[in-house]
Amino acid sequence: MTTNDHAISRRSALTGLGVAALAGAAATQAQAQATVTKPLAGKVAIVSGARNNMGRAFSVKLAEMGADVVVHYHRAETRDQAEETVRLVEAQGARAALTMGDLGQAENVRAMYETAELNFGGVDIVLNNAGAIIKKPLAEFTDDEFERLDAINNRALFYSLREAATRVRDGGRIINTGTSLLAGAAPGYTIYSGTKAPVEEYTRMLAKELGPKRITVNSFAPGPVDTPFFHDQETEQSTAFAARLSTEQRLGVINDILPIVAFLASPGSQWVNGQTVWINGGYLTR
Repeated sequence: MTTNDHAISRRSALTGLGVAALAGAAATQAQAQATVTKPLAGKVAIVSGARNNMGRAFSVKLAEMGADVVVHYHRAETRDQAEETVRLVEAQGARAALTMGDLGQAENVRAMYETAELNFGGVDIVLNNAGAIIKKPLAEFTDDEFERLDAINNRALFYSLREAATRVRDGGRIINTGTSLLAGAAPGYTIYSGTKAPVEEYTRMLAKELGPKRITVNSFAPGPVDTPFFHDQETEQSTAFAARLSTEQRLGVINDILPIVAFLASPGSQWVNGQTVWINGGYLTR
């Protein structure tokens, strides 16, 4: 081989190395970009009460961030709505699975977690969103009405947190839906607020118990949000009054809530633990 041949061979080798290096750098950059745009890739989320309203939006947002989602709904009559949530989750490129049942019964909560494990291999994120509301004076509540609210707002949360404490993988996220009414008082909401009050205490205490596993437990406390969940209990006058209590003179909308949920579910929220985040446009503060 001549000196010129050696030079050509060396240039070819260096060019090959350069191409390989560029390809490697491009792959690394693409991986980094995927981590930014899909920070929950490879994660599995459970969202209770996900057939519509905020639960549907939370499911779609987590899917957009890369998570596969177990979509919970309460009754067979609303399956079509839950299936629409599944469709929207899958449109984000994520996988989805349905689970149904009254979460006031422990066996249905266990089934919800088993759905995640059987379909996707585990659980990383739990968003306890299912809830019920009745607005009426305490003196007018029937035993059945009290049982209904206590079952879904309190007991179902306990059942879910008990399962999450042993099933959520290390480094996971538990996010609970509370209410801004815990910072104030409103006629007719005594039982709703009372059955939601445990959210904050369960959140604070469980965060300590699960801290060694780097599992964070937080809650968010929305004010009035412009959904049927709120409007079904209100009149035009009471709605206008609630809107005036915010600094922007309006009700919240679901898109006001999504950024907090996305943050609490993300890797970047690791140092936020045991907290209740009030998100209500200044409606109530403490």
